Amino acid sequence: MNRKLWGICLKWGLVLGGMLAVLEVVKMVARQVEYGSAQLFDLAMIIGYILILYAGIKEFKASYPNRLSFPKAYLCGLILSIIGSAIFFGYNLIHYQVIEKDGLSKKYNTALENFRKVIDKDTIQSEELAWYVDTVRVLVETAEKDYLQQNPRPDSVEMDVHKGVSLINTYFADKVATRRSSDTADHYRMSNFAPYAKSVMVETLQLYIAQNEQHASTSDVKEIVQRALVSIGPINPAQRRFELNKSHVPHYDHAVTYASVAALMDLLYGMFFSIFVAMYHYRSKEPAPEEEETEPTEPEEPEETPES
Repeated sequence: MNRKLWGICLKWGLVLGGMLAVLEVVKMVARQVEYGSAQLFDLAMIIGYILILYAGIKEFKASYPNRLSFPKAYLCGLILSIIGSAIFFGYNLIHYQVIEKDGLSKKYNTALENFRKVIDKDTIQSEELAWYVDTVRVLVETAEKDYLQQNPRPDSVEMDVHKGVSLINTYFADKVATRRSSDTADHYRMSNFAPYAKSVMVETLQLYIAQNEQHASTSDVKEIVQRALVSIGPINPAQRRFELNKSHVPHYDHAVTYASVAALMDLLYGMFFSIFVAMYHYRSKEPAPEEEETEPTEPEEPEETPES
């Protein structure tokens, strides 16, 4: 029985390893054509893994004379998974050292792009919102300081300029930091927030100019805010979150490291899936009928005929 078990597991383990290797080749082609639906490959791997485990344990069950116990069914799935993972480990070494030498860097770049897309779809957090407002305030105040150093004004005008800049900063911070209704929820998506905030600053400046056209300091305030807008443009909370957290994206420099991690992950998949596949076969297997023993029959003696 051990010989049968190992033979069946070796056969289906080779099929499993081949399936995982083929998927790796398909992923390589997808990277080259920039195909973005990586979830389909993961789904295909899960379905393929379960089907191969099902077929392997089913064949072992068919060759087992009695009712298949759960431990034996699970052992078959485990051995099968170990063999498949070992083959996948060897293939990955060849793939990323010979076939696709820059594959690991491409995988990392793709992972970074996907991570950035996830961030862009997220909503800005309160801490990030406060950081953005404080950064804009500092940039506007710096622009004010530099402008007045380059263009000295009378004290009274400088005071009005300072009041105008402070008023714009306060109004901007209040409007941006307060999420007033569900209608503006889309503005606070990470991908949309920076353009939205910049438009709020422009609208704030236009409103200030409209209300203070006669003041001598208005043209100075306008110039200061317009200079600040140039510095505000590159400020992006989404980029900041990306830079702070991109180190969490797995990055493999050596094929051995990647192959080991990939093989271990696939083995964990196998250990997990084998529980359910083994349980299914264990519950569905009925004992094989035993042949009934028959007692040997004695030959009948010929009947004596009366002598004539």
